[in-house]
Amino acid sequence: MQSFNIYLPVLDLTEKNLNKNIFKLGVPVIIENLLHMSVFISDTIMVGRLGTGAIAAVGLAGTVFFVISMVFSSLNVGTSSIIARHIGAKEKEIARVVGAQSILMSLILGIFITPFLVLYAGKILVLMSAEPHVTELGQGYLQILGGFLIFRLIILSCSGILRGTGDTKTPMKVTLIINCINILFNWILIFGVGPFPKLGVSGVAWATAIAYIAGTFLLCGKLFTGRCALHIPILSVARIHIGCIRRIVRISLPAAIDAILTQSGFLFFTKIVTILGTIPLAAHQIAVRIESISFMPGFAFAVSTATLVGQSLGAKNVGLAKLSIRRNGTFALILMGGFALVFLIFPVQMARVFNPESSVLSQAVACVMIAAIEQPALAVYMVYAGGLRGAGDTISPMIITIVGTLCFHVPVSYLFGITLGWGLAGVWFGSALDWILRAIAIYILYKRGRWKSIKV
Repeated sequence: MQSFNIYLPVLDLTEKNLNKNIFKLGVPVIIENLLHMSVFISDTIMVGRLGTGAIAAVGLAGTVFFVISMVFSSLNVGTSSIIARHIGAKEKEIARVVGAQSILMSLILGIFITPFLVLYAGKILVLMSAEPHVTELGQGYLQILGGFLIFRLIILSCSGILRGTGDTKTPMKVTLIINCINILFNWILIFGVGPFPKLGVSGVAWATAIAYIAGTFLLCGKLFTGRCALHIPILSVARIHIGCIRRIVRISLPAAIDAILTQSGFLFFTKIVTILGTIPLAAHQIAVRIESISFMPGFAFAVSTATLVGQSLGAKNVGLAKLSIRRNGTFALILMGGFALVFLIFPVQMARVFNPESSVLSQAVACVMIAAIEQPALAVYMVYAGGLRGAGDTISPMIITIVGTLCFHVPVSYLFGITLGWGLAGVWFGSALDWILRAIAIYILYKRGRWKSIKV
């Protein structure tokens, strides 16, 4: 545990140190996301031994839980940009109060949402058009994870606080521990190793819940004991600061609306796939797991961009903020363009890792190849949206999400996949077109420059 005692200084915000700062922030996030993806991938590989229905059930229920946790955690998304701004302005005490209120908000949200998930898990999966055997398998999984939602929300809140200070290493290290615990208990509980019962699909959920509990204690321990860049006394979490909460919500609300629409669109997108049947749903889950690997550099450079832009604007250096966005975008394009080539050349080999049936394999391969089309657009959108959010401009990405989700993503995917009968490949092709349009839109809004004068 000695390696966790790291005090990260405020970033040296100069153009000369820009590349160093980008990789100092981005590399730990890439590793952290690689660790996250390794769990999802290992879950799917292990569950794949239980059959196509199990893959579909875990994938669908896991998607629902992920969407719900991301929607409610988005009410705290402004925390990172606010903390980054105050850290850049050397106002640590204000940043400390913001962090405490962010954790408090996560606690309150978790307490209110958990009963809903536990009680209505089965009905949610029925609404998603899951076939009866998929609903039966997925209901217990979603109920177990739903019961531990509060830990997931606190993990997301604490990680956001640390990233706002420029500390991306601690979330990475905690994620490593979370994932090791998750994989270990997956193996033990899915297959019933030693004295433990064989729980099958439910074993995946219990393993994840145990890992979330461990991650929450580790991250809170870092913040509450002061063994990190920002010490948050535990008692300060119990003190309600209405003005601070209003400020967090004001900055976060557009991003929350963005997240609600994005994740709702993702749910409808998944529902369209579910309508196609269990085999397309299983193929979709495999393709999503493969494509998710490519999100790592995009998300990492988006986090790097948000932190650098926030701290640069806090230090009154608009030029460095602009350069940070462009430089991160270039790095993201290079790496995600590389993933596009891999998806085009090795789709069969990647899909076979999950041991799918032949009918599932062929559809998954087609989706992975289509995913290659959207990689450059995803790189542009993720980095530039991250830059705007880091500046406090959460409205511009929200507008793009509203238009993209309601006017393009869902209707076009339904048109191609269901109406025209192109099946799963049509659904994915509609998604690729949507991301291309979003990338163009976010770049136009960046060039207009409204983000330079946002007050947080």
